[in-house]
Amino acid sequence: MALAAAGALTLAAAVALTSGSGSRVEVASRPHPTRPIIVAGVSEWAALARAVVGPDATVVSLLSDPNADPHNHEATPADATHVAQATLVIENGAGYDAWLAQLVAARSQPVAVIDVAHLMHVTTGENPHLFYDLTASRRLVAALATRLASLPSGPAIARRARRVSGELAGLAAQVRAISRGCAGVPVAATEDVATYLVSAMGLRIVTPEPLRLAIGNSVDPSIHDLALALVQLTHHPALLIDNVQTATPLTQEMVRVAQAHGVPVVRVTETLIGTSDVAQLRHVIGEIRHALHEEGCVP
Repeated sequence: MALAAAGALTLAAAVALTSGSGSRVEVASRPHPTRPIIVAGVSEWAALARAVVGPDATVVSLLSDPNADPHNHEATPADATHVAQATLVIENGAGYDAWLAQLVAARSQPVAVIDVAHLMHVTTGENPHLFYDLTASRRLVAALATRLASLPSGPAIARRARRVSGELAGLAAQVRAISRGCAGVPVAATEDVATYLVSAMGLRIVTPEPLRLAIGNSVDPSIHDLALALVQLTHHPALLIDNVQTATPLTQEMVRVAQAHGVPVVRVTETLIGTSDVAQLRHVIGEIRHALHEEGCVP
């Protein structure tokens, strides 16, 4: 159901919304009672929402600590309070923020939900790190503009959505340019956080997938996979992508071996650093591009 088009959207009108799919307040003041309240678990999705809605809605990010592993997050009373007050909830989906889906289900009245994994047809068991997928980001921006189109501020929100989508399209053009010159270039990764972005660049991740999955799930990989991953780093892949947010002695050893053999290390996180998702994606793309320049496949 579309958001109410009344001049002042009240919380009572907000909770009448129905689902369309299946912490930290990122504003200086407390939520304005006449503005929509958008709650996201993933900080990147909150940042995109903030860029789209501007001053016309309050955006709350439930995951904001870059030093905490999002996979280990357990819902807090504050999380439940924010979800209970929400006009619209943005779920990552694919099992990444199941705790948020549970809070939504526990509400006494339904609420509008945008599930990014649903937008991308990604299911539980597949890579849930969709915030490194530029297509997913653009689909979320479009979904937000559609959901909020009936508000009095809908035209302003639509203009911001077009601007943000244009910025993401510019990044996608950079990724395609890398793919044209560097397709098949081997790279290493401690886990699958940025794999959607790396795959779009046409790069080939040589690190054994079972090791990447084991690290992502906080379990020990096999000795064979670890030994192979370390040997691969001595063969000088173009770069190593390291999720610094879930550093372990094992990943630190991979970084040490990479640096000892002159392999550039591109550091990524699962929680947004700063306030702009587009800026963070631009930074990561730039770091990868810089490392690939040494391979001679990009200008």
